Amino acid sequence: MAIEVRNVRGDEEFDAWSDAMDVGFYMPHMRGEGPRRRGRYPDRGRVWAGFDGTSVVGTLASLDLQLTVPGPVQIPLTGISAITVAPTHRRQGVARRMMAAELGRAKERGDAVAALVAAEYPIYGRFGFGPATETAQWLVGARDLRFRRELPGRIELVDAGEARFEAAALYDRIRGRMVGAVSREDWRWDLDTGQYLRDGDESPKSFLHAVCRDESGQIVGYTAYRFTDKWTNQRPDNTVHVTTLLAADPVHEARLWKFLADHDWVTQVVGPDYDRIDPLWRDLLVDRRMAVAANAWDFVWLRVLDPAAVLAARTYAKADRIVLKVEDKDGYAQGTYALEVAADGTAACAPTLEAPDVTLPVDRLGSIYLGGYTAARLGAVGQADEHTAGALERLSTLLTSGIGPHNPMLF
Repeated sequence: MAIEVRNVRGDEEFDAWSDAMDVGFYMPHMRGEGPRRRGRYPDRGRVWAGFDGTSVVGTLASLDLQLTVPGPVQIPLTGISAITVAPTHRRQGVARRMMAAELGRAKERGDAVAALVAAEYPIYGRFGFGPATETAQWLVGARDLRFRRELPGRIELVDAGEARFEAAALYDRIRGRMVGAVSREDWRWDLDTGQYLRDGDESPKSFLHAVCRDESGQIVGYTAYRFTDKWTNQRPDNTVHVTTLLAADPVHEARLWKFLADHDWVTQVVGPDYDRIDPLWRDLLVDRRMAVAANAWDFVWLRVLDPAAVLAARTYAKADRIVLKVEDKDGYAQGTYALEVAADGTAACAPTLEAPDVTLPVDRLGSIYLGGYTAARLGAVGQADEHTAGALERLSTLLTSGIGPHNPMLF
């Protein structure tokens, strides 16, 4: 029987979709959560399934999100999530068809860019996505962790209910100026702070929540963490495991790290899974080697759907004019575009018949768009073609965003 790809219809199909997603992510114990998840996906036109008869054999959902780009400016973002294919139906084009259906729908909605977090590196380049941000988990030695300056900020413990609202409000303030940051749905904060418990979830009593206030009393930092108890040769060797750490600036971020490291009996702080690849707070350490990056990897991948719109949406480092040819085998972004940047950094971009200065594939445009990767680097490894001498360096300068892009949250 031919596999049908379409949106789910009604609660019964949605619940079957939910179960198939759990199986696809190797969490069969989570099956039965469909009724509780229905409210998270109110637009069923964004929920896609592959059907073999009445059986759901593929899942994909898109999220109505925002992405902060250089400016800083927040633009609409189609967030791709929940992508699975049943092991019985792999290599049959199910994922490709679901992805094509949603990208086509996103283009119709007028979204200029889509994004996802890639579970495996080789998969999503073929759909036009390119890695745009990187992330790392930091391991910090807690004994004798010293900083180069006094760190302001008053720390106080709060309960999970207060943390849920304060963390969400703080993140919304932070992401507005953090290039690469993606907005977050309310239900994810409910999960993070133990307001919504699933079967098998760890008791929220295992986690502590703390906020950092500045001199005016405003909350400028938040962290959630738990402890692992260990004694080695009758000496304390405990670890603090951080699930979330947010701060309005690097100094208050350092203050939170100091608070975590200052706990008695603690020898190591394991940071959140999705921290910056180059955190600024580390530059405040007396000994930077006290913080070591682990599990560094690409994180947010971007897929440009409308180059003219997305290039005009952000600001740039200097005035210039450059013509880009974008190659896109799926056609969404295919074309040649003239990017003209004014002295104040704002830009206009439109299709053109002019000869290009640079040619690059659409996945690589996604990689360089936020400034995390450079066009010159792509050219050095043969992944972008320069037709006008110096054009790749000029494009690299245009797209730079100072502090690299970062998204601290899964979506």
